[in-house]
Amino acid sequence: MNRTKERMEIRTATTDSDWQQAMDILQRVYVGEGYSSPERADSTYQRAVLEPEGELLVVADSTGTIIGTALFLAEGSTLGQIAVPGEREFRLLAVPPDARGSGAGAALVQACVDRAVAEDAIGLVLWTRPSMTAAQRDTKSSPLKGCVPATAR
Repeated sequence: MNRTKERMEIRTATTDSDWQQAMDILQRVYVGEGYSSPERADSTYQRAVLEPEGELLVVADSTGTIIGTALFLAEGSTLGQIAVPGEREFRLLAVPPDARGSGAGAALVQACVDRAVAEDAIGLVLWTRPSMTAAQRDTKSSPLKGCVPATAR
């Protein structure tokens, strides 16, 4: 399905359906593509674990189906890895292969940028691995100085 011309909606995951679809995407992307073990994913990719750590953003296509997700970490989150004081961090950026190229990843990055700007952050960081080229591509076009993958630091 070509999703490049579809209308997308970015929102905070609030419903059980939003969370379930987002967790399914995290499993498909992170476990399915070898970034996380099934055991780690089973213990981490849960609403009870992630919700207290920040704002889970989702992007929905015109049918309401979630096609991407990212976790914008709360200041002081235990999941933070690389942000220094004054910076904001996001992680778990995931768009499944069938939705890549739709602009969903870039829209999620922009939503994180918008939140960081609204909070007067001095930078926004995303921890990635060298093999996560799509995430790195989406952050390179960010207008917020400091929105760089950690692998570029």
